[in-house]
Amino acid sequence: MLVILALMSVLPQDYVNLVLTEQYDDAICYCEQMIQKNKNLYLWKLELGDIYHNRLLDYARAEEVYRDVVENYKHKDGWAYYRLAQVLEMREDFLNSARMYEIVATRYRKAPLDSFSLMGVERCFKKNYQDYVAIIDGYRITRLELDERTGRGTQLARSDEMAVLDRMITDRLIYASAVKHNVIASDFFKRDFDNRNHMLLLDEVRTCEVMAKAAPSEKQMKDYYKKNRENFKVREQVMGKEIVVESDSLAQVLLDTLNKDVAAFDSLAKQHSIESTARNGGLMGVVYPGRKPAAADSVIFKTEPNTLSGIITFDGKYGIYYITSYKPEQYRAYDEVVKQIEPQVRAEKVSREEEALNARLRKKAKLVVYEDSIVAVLKDATDQSREVTLAEVNGRPITWSMVLRRNEAMIPQFAKVDLTRTDQVQEMINTIFDDELRLELAWRNKYFLHDGYFTQLKETMKTIMDQALYQKVVVDAIVIDSQAVEKEYTERRAEFKVPESARVHEILVDSKELADRIHKELVSKPESFDSLAAVYSTASSTLRGAESGLIRKGMMGDKYDSVLFSLKLGEISRVFEVRNGAWTVIKLVEHHPEHYRSLDDVRHIIESGMKRQLQGELAASFLERIREEADIQILLAEPEVPSESESETEQ
Repeated sequence: MLVILALMSVLPQDYVNLVLTEQYDDAICYCEQMIQKNKNLYLWKLELGDIYHNRLLDYARAEEVYRDVVENYKHKDGWAYYRLAQVLEMREDFLNSARMYEIVATRYRKAPLDSFSLMGVERCFKKNYQDYVAIIDGYRITRLELDERTGRGTQLARSDEMAVLDRMITDRLIYASAVKHNVIASDFFKRDFDNRNHMLLLDEVRTCEVMAKAAPSEKQMKDYYKKNRENFKVREQVMGKEIVVESDSLAQVLLDTLNKDVAAFDSLAKQHSIESTARNGGLMGVVYPGRKPAAADSVIFKTEPNTLSGIITFDGKYGIYYITSYKPEQYRAYDEVVKQIEPQVRAEKVSREEEALNARLRKKAKLVVYEDSIVAVLKDATDQSREVTLAEVNGRPITWSMVLRRNEAMIPQFAKVDLTRTDQVQEMINTIFDDELRLELAWRNKYFLHDGYFTQLKETMKTIMDQALYQKVVVDAIVIDSQAVEKEYTERRAEFKVPESARVHEILVDSKELADRIHKELVSKPESFDSLAAVYSTASSTLRGAESGLIRKGMMGDKYDSVLFSLKLGEISRVFEVRNGAWTVIKLVEHHPEHYRSLDDVRHIIESGMKRQLQGELAASFLERIREEADIQILLAEPEVPSESESETEQ
């Protein structure tokens, strides 16, 4: 397990609750009050910086706080320097960030800080490398970065560095534009970031508190091998060839031939054997006890390799076997199965460590469930009830809306619970308890400082900023005018034409004579249509009370249309042929003339189409504009195009 700052383990619960319930202004005031009271200044200064760093993403303010700690407070470890290095890296001050990481790596050689700082040094080295391939408004893309990006791509990407570099330039322009438009302050970004940040923190807690502890030791794997040795048993087996025939005399002739020349086994098997193995020259593959008839088993498992078995009689057949190898029942050695054992032992330990972590966190926690509130919410699940508190974890409320959101986020879909049942609601509350306690552990132990979390956060932030920028400059910028929709509807009205259609009751039979008799009875007793259909009709519509389903003009062909659409409601048709040998009688029960779908019916379709088109155009023009406005210097040499003579020489 990674060891984290001990001094961060005793933060007051009321302060932690302010952070975890996103009351950041109050949390900042709390830190400032503790600083004014001269209460553990080093700790509370770092706490203040951490809120700006991880929660508000205000890296300028975080840098200011961390610099104050580094310059004015004595500290026993390198975590203040490390924090400062991270925020400088986020602010793209890679040179000074590398210096801070280097201070940590050289002065404070203690796990896990030493490995974290070395990773930071490596990242900053790639940015500070002096071989540039492009400069965008002063921001440099280095040769090392391009090589790394190219190496992650496909073979085609690796062969076209210029295309990869162009994508990197576009990514940079989008990120810079997102910063310029301050998308971090948008509701879109905050909502998405909070969700993903929680997931990253939960993953980091699991990595440190579960996965790191679940790595199996050599002793545990050997113990598992001993306890489960039977699982690694290799059954007795032979390999060889067979010839099976139905004649004793033929078998004797074949055996005489094989005794003289065993190399003829393949050709004789293909020519005479009645088994499916004949096509492969009698080759049986691996044979375990019980795969062959008992009489054959009793002989072939005692036959010496590279010898013939003699004739074996079973089930009126005669078999000759040539055994090429024999392996007795045995156990696979530990060294052979260690790679198979490791994931099994790890999986068992992961399950135990998960349960142990939850139990450990719950033991120190104050968990309360308000059963009356759960019952009340299920009886009256209105919008007002969404903020009803159903439970508390260390004084933090768990509301009905939190339960709904958590259930909606369950993966896979089958993991979702039935929130109309009290017991299932309580089950989801227990899941939230575990999540909340892990998030609290993450803040107390500062898991957001870990290198694994930090590197994932950087990529996650870029993704969300990209999406938030698109939302702001493309999606939110488009307003569809109602008159434009009406105009589009008029111009595309033909697309919304609904052809003439009808529903019928039908009787389908296999002969015209039977159809004529049915038709005659229907003419005299029209009300008997459904009962006659149930008795005589072979159509699948019989299961639906002879209902055909909606038939649009043109679906059934001209002949069918000419009959169907000449009928009046309730009228029974003449007998007519629908396909070779099949005859039908129909009764019109519903008719819809040709018409056009109304504007109200198709408005959402038109608006969606218009939005997609406008969004595509606006996004393209936005990218074109930011490229034109940017100072882009491409320093990567264009690949040389071989001359015609060189191409001919290569060919």
